Amino acid sequence: MLLDHFMIFMFIIPLTMAVGTFDGYATINNHIAKPNCPAACGNITVPYPFGIGTDCSLNRKFNLTCNTSFEPPRLFVGGLRIYNISDSELRVFTTLSYRCYNQKRIPNSSWTDLAEFYTFSVKNKFTVVGCDDYALITDRNKDGFSSGCFGLCRQVGSVPKGECSGIGCCQMSIPKGLSSYNITMNSLKNHSGVMSFNKCGYGFLVEEGLYVFGGVTDLSGDYRDFFLKIRSMTVVLDWVIESEGKCANKVNECKSKSSCYDVDGGRGYRCKCNEGYDGNPYLHPGCQGQSNSS
Repeated sequence: MLLDHFMIFMFIIPLTMAVGTFDGYATINNHIAKPNCPAACGNITVPYPFGIGTDCSLNRKFNLTCNTSFEPPRLFVGGLRIYNISDSELRVFTTLSYRCYNQKRIPNSSWTDLAEFYTFSVKNKFTVVGCDDYALITDRNKDGFSSGCFGLCRQVGSVPKGECSGIGCCQMSIPKGLSSYNITMNSLKNHSGVMSFNKCGYGFLVEEGLYVFGGVTDLSGDYRDFFLKIRSMTVVLDWVIESEGKCANKVNECKSKSSCYDVDGGRGYRCKCNEGYDGNPYLHPGCQGQSNSS
């Protein structure tokens, strides 16, 4: 599972980060994190209910790992590297499935699986790049989502740069609520007719608008060059407090001056500050009046 136990790398938070007290507890970074807990990993803010360490998050589902062996340190949820966290979304860096036809060893595709309170946002696009390629994307549910996308072209002159319209590049939407996916790469003729300018096919999920098809450049380059191009692009995850919970049930996570709201589709709930207040709705003492939040 994505959120199995991981080694936790803790930060030492300088006392100067505490800007006040409430009931004897230090107020750190305007109530971003629990008292005496790290509010950031490198340059990424870690707001509660997320936390680095078991005692710093709402529960183990929200435990994150800060790997300090990198400079700057990198933040992870399971094996996925985090780009940023917001009040409803979490962005992680994309992963790449590929298949090359001039190599003896062909990499296998693998599952990307999320915990139950994360789902892949509909802001993402399933993308296939290649001239003799089709890729299938499926989830783990027995009768769940399964679809495919074709990237086809016969000659260099027919490939339009910047357009992902099926000629060398294909994009499609994914359904709401998808929590796992597997990309399986295939070819119609093993690239026999396009090997001179296209040896590899690629499949990946990416936030809409980030990937711009490079035309022949993306098709003819080495797969390592293509990986370098997309490795800084992101995938959007939606997160909720409880995947099957609803506000109609007893909810204790929403603190003072905040309220609960159900996520569209009935897949859990979140908390938000009431109008005229801001702060962290999950963290004691709750949201504060805007005039008092500075």
